[in-house]
Amino acid sequence: MDRIKFIQTLIFIVAALIVFRLFYWQFIARVDSDSILGLDDIKIPAPRGEIYTSDGFPLVANQQAFLIYAKPNELTRSPQEIAKNLAPFLISEKYSTEGAQLTPEEKKQKDEQIQTKESELAETLSDKKLIWVQLARKITLDAKQKIEALNISGIDFEKDDKRYYPEASMAAQLLGFVASDKFGDDIGYFGLEGFYDSQLKGKAGRLGQFQDPFGFPILVGDFKPVDSRKGSSLYLTIDRSLQFIVEKNLRDAVNRYGAKEGSIIISQPSSGKILAMATYPTYDPALFTEFEDTLYKNQAVADTYEPGSTFKLITMSAALDSQVVLPDTKCTVCTGPREITGHEISTWNNKYFPDSTMTEVIEHSDNVGMTFVADKLGIDRLYSYIEKFGFNKRTKIDLQEEARGNIRDKEEWRPIDLATASFGQGLAVTPIQMVQAVAAIANSGKLIPPRVVDRIIEDGREKVVKSEGGTQVISSKTAAQITEMMVNAVENGEARAFVPKGYRIAGKTGTAQIPVSGHYDPEKTIATFIGFVPADDPKFVMLVKFTEPSSSQFGSETAAPTFFAISTEILRYLGVSPSEK
Repeated sequence: MDRIKFIQTLIFIVAALIVFRLFYWQFIARVDSDSILGLDDIKIPAPRGEIYTSDGFPLVANQQAFLIYAKPNELTRSPQEIAKNLAPFLISEKYSTEGAQLTPEEKKQKDEQIQTKESELAETLSDKKLIWVQLARKITLDAKQKIEALNISGIDFEKDDKRYYPEASMAAQLLGFVASDKFGDDIGYFGLEGFYDSQLKGKAGRLGQFQDPFGFPILVGDFKPVDSRKGSSLYLTIDRSLQFIVEKNLRDAVNRYGAKEGSIIISQPSSGKILAMATYPTYDPALFTEFEDTLYKNQAVADTYEPGSTFKLITMSAALDSQVVLPDTKCTVCTGPREITGHEISTWNNKYFPDSTMTEVIEHSDNVGMTFVADKLGIDRLYSYIEKFGFNKRTKIDLQEEARGNIRDKEEWRPIDLATASFGQGLAVTPIQMVQAVAAIANSGKLIPPRVVDRIIEDGREKVVKSEGGTQVISSKTAAQITEMMVNAVENGEARAFVPKGYRIAGKTGTAQIPVSGHYDPEKTIATFIGFVPADDPKFVMLVKFTEPSSSQFGSETAAPTFFAISTEILRYLGVSPSEK
């Protein structure tokens, strides 16, 4: 009898446990349908979108590549032998490419890389506890085929596309590059790849198998793999021919003038479109790990600098627009150096022009004359126009690493700050901010934010990218007045010998000392020239900027000649003929 009761009790307990377990899975456990795909879930990478120039030529495309992996338990040869066979194919592409012309130093670096890689592989392949281990990503088809020819069991491949650059390093800092994040997924860094990463990368698909909550596969059911969706493609405002012209001239000029670095921006003032943007020295985005990471940054949007005399255009525009001066207003303090709260303000060449008009103040790039203009404006009014022209805030250009510049709060300004700001010192701007501001002058006083992408193609649908609505920062009359001052400065200024004949060009040089540890280094300068061409019907605005040129400190002898040389080539390319005058 006791035995029968024991069996009945046991049956009841087992039945109760089954009922409870069923109740738990039915009503208590919340199993997300997505979470049951994990047993054999395999991510299907999405092809990344391409990047094209304005004429449809690919600057960035995708190339077939592969991930190589090993199953240590299936290896039939020694880890050391396999490592020795694989290592030459898994080093930097710079060295592994067949037929690469290497210097003796590079050959030595190649041998060191092979030895390091061989040691790493031998250690990894010796770990028999690993079921699956990745050995390298994005190896070429050629490398894959050569490894397959070795017939090494336990070594296999998966598709793993890589970025391909048909024009090599062209527009490298503008484009950015693709690398792996901490999870091993591709992600864009810097430039367009960084800014538009979410659109370019598309949506990964997946293959998988339903499993029950205990981890066992469910062999019936209607499961469909989720296909990957290709990323969007970008069509840029960049003109490939202009980009080539700019990069060639920039490289030659940096070397000619012994500059530490240089950058050039060309924009279309009526639309904000960036037609060309270059920085030198540059790097190869396909081999970005072989270069110093300081080269990844796009100086044209990420660097801040004191603009020097080019900023006089902003101060004078503010004064003309406020009607505190006219082009023929005479400077009453231009007889010599001027002292402001214990600080002496002098001209760059210690030459003085009493009773100079405002037009002549710009022509002579007269710092003392600009303090006269600043006095007329006052701190509140000048600061207001600085903000109107878009300084001290990002332009919102579609590039990842844009800086905002650095202009101290108005409440902190003293009389000396007003004076130095009038000729572009004591404040920091970015090159793209200067281009945006001067483009407003070229565009009859209307400021239009810059942009690099013209349209986006997603799933066959085209989306046109437009700049935000323009803002009238100065009147068209003021813009015409400051334009004439700029033309006069070009035709009568220090760089007039380099001006191409037959064109009216509006421009201004700038030479600013570089602040170091609280003082200005007299031997180090930023040399710039900014302007637009032709002055009466601007096709483009261009900024040329050199950091620490050694052949000459002055923008009139470095940046200006480069500006005029590039302008001549661009005008010829655009079919703009010189006038007969």
